[in-house]
Amino acid sequence: MITNFQYNDIVLYAKGWYERTDLYEDLGYLLSKIYGWTPKRDDELAHFMLIILDRICEEQGKKFSSDYLCSFSSFWNEVNRYSDIYECTYNRAIILLVLGRLQELTKDEIKLNPPHYGKKEHFRMGCLFGKNPISMTYTEMNRRAQKIFT
Repeated sequence: MITNFQYNDIVLYAKGWYERTDLYEDLGYLLSKIYGWTPKRDDELAHFMLIILDRICEEQGKKFSSDYLCSFSSFWNEVNRYSDIYECTYNRAIILLVLGRLQELTKDEIKLNPPHYGKKEHFRMGCLFGKNPISMTYTEMNRRAQKIFT
C-alpha cells in the first residue's frame, strides 16, 4: 500500500476532491507546490503526469500499473484511443489517461491524506455532479472530508 504519496493532492484532484476550473491551471498549481515551478505547456504537464505514473508503478512494485499499461505498445494504443475519443492532442490524452489511472486507485492501493480547505487554499471542495453551494463553509468542507478519511 502506498502511504504519504508525494502527489497526494493530484490524486485527490483526480478523484474529485477539489473543484475543477481549468485542467492545465489546476494541475500546474498542484505541481508548483511540489516542484516550485509551474509547467506552462501541455508537453511539460504530460511529462510530469508520466512521472507520477512511474512513481505509482514503483511504489506498487509493478512494471506498469494496470492491464492496458502492461507494455509500451498497449500504452501507445490507449493514448491514441483517448486522443480519438476526446478529440484532443497526444499530450492531453496522456494527461487524461494518467488522471483516469489515479482516479482508479483504491483505498487498498493508496492511503490518501485528507484535503484541507480554507480561505487561503487554492481549491474548494469538489463535487462529482454539479457544484457544491457557494454558501458551504470551509468548516463544513473539512468536516465532510475528515468523516470520509477517518
